[in-house]
Amino acid sequence: MDIHKNFIQAAAMDEAGNIIKEQQFKSDAKDIKRFVKSLKTKNIHAAIEATCTWYHVYETLDALGVKTTLVNMRRTKTIAESKIKTDKLDAKTIAQCLRTGFIATAYIPPKTIMEQCNILRHRMSLRKEITRYKNKIHAILLRNGIQHSDYSDLFGPGGMRFLQSITLPDSEQYSLTSYLNIMETLIHEKTQTAEKIETLCKNNQQAMLLTSIPGISYYGAMIILTEIGEIHRFPHPKKLSSYAGLVPRTIQSGNHIYHGRILKECNQNLKWILDQCTHIHIRHCPSSSITRLYYRVESKKGRNKAIVAASRKLLTCIWYMLMKNETFKYSNDD
Repeated sequence: MDIHKNFIQAAAMDEAGNIIKEQQFKSDAKDIKRFVKSLKTKNIHAAIEATCTWYHVYETLDALGVKTTLVNMRRTKTIAESKIKTDKLDAKTIAQCLRTGFIATAYIPPKTIMEQCNILRHRMSLRKEITRYKNKIHAILLRNGIQHSDYSDLFGPGGMRFLQSITLPDSEQYSLTSYLNIMETLIHEKTQTAEKIETLCKNNQQAMLLTSIPGISYYGAMIILTEIGEIHRFPHPKKLSSYAGLVPRTIQSGNHIYHGRILKECNQNLKWILDQCTHIHIRHCPSSSITRLYYRVESKKGRNKAIVAASRKLLTCIWYMLMKNETFKYSNDD
């Protein structure tokens, strides 16, 4: 199935590679069910693209008893590098790749993890929106030559009183008041969402294990856990580090091995939260092996490489903790 916003282009193929049926229909549950039933067979294996609208299609197919594979389009080179791209051709190519086994799959997390992930990503989006409106307020102050160096945090209690007291031209005053009102609403929503995340974390045994690591909050623990998904899908901590983009790109030819920069194709949310948690851990846990590794690498290769190395070690600890169901343990001699 080649999935689009309002429609799906489907191609059904038998085991020999013969096209049974091609059809375009609306991407709603009713039309999906009608197409599946029209195939008049029970042994159906479907492949769908990992687009923003894939999940409701997956749920509909799963409810019909259809074994469904989520396609990683970037890694399925036959489609990604095709010079002639049409919806019909893409649907046929996906079916052909599925039939022959030459298809790169993407992970489909359980529904509970998907729902938790949606809440956490909502919390991330609120943070980004608050930052956006803070930047707009800074721009207004710059345009009007207003200094605020007396406030270390312009959006703290003192800084907010200052923003509410300044006088600007009518249009700028209106914009400033509007932005402050929007920020107040966003901050309220962020607080409400943070409380919900804290409750989710306290009811999750594995998440509470992660909070035993200095630097990982309820929020951080839940992001790490939901972005990883099921820990057993990573047989080794190196696989998990690669998923988080904390290992260098490796190119091997004959006896020559070249290690380049760290991977960019990774789970960016997991990489970001590990970076944040590692910085806090280093400040508050000077005796841990993670902190010592950071300073050892920093003295030789600089801060950027040091934080990557420390994040990778933190993630390795997380892998062992989740696999063994243990809390974080460290001492001056670890």
